[in-house]
Amino acid sequence: MSADHTHVVNNGKRDLTLEELALMQPGMDRLMAEVGSRTHRLYYAAQARNWRLAEYFYRSIVKQLRLCATSRPKYAEEMERYLNEDCLPVRDAIKAGDTAAFDAAYKHLIDRANELHGVFGKAWIRWVTPATPPEEFDFSAGVREEDS
Repeated sequence: MSADHTHVVNNGKRDLTLEELALMQPGMDRLMAEVGSRTHRLYYAAQARNWRLAEYFYRSIVKQLRLCATSRPKYAEEMERYLNEDCLPVRDAIKAGDTAAFDAAYKHLIDRANELHGVFGKAWIRWVTPATPPEEFDFSAGVREEDS
């Protein structure tokens, strides 16, 4: 872009350059906070055998992780591997409605995520699934007797 031409957008309150708008985009810290929150919900949806809700949160997690790779290209290669090798077994267990397979795949997913924190020099970040489900969800909503 030439120095004499700048794109400007308006957020309803003021004009912003594209550079200013880019600075407002979430970084890894905010994106990963979203991943953690959604992973918490994924786990408890699966424990309630609410497979549709678990799949919803799974897709949301994958979407956030892809945003992470776009936001920070240095993580892109490892993120793609994580999505293809570590996340897919969770998806497959959800699609099968297999609680035992989900539990094993989920444990691996979390262990691998924490291992990757170390790979990228952040071993001091260790995520654990909260011991209680988030209170704002009824994880049994829409679950039929034959589904559980």
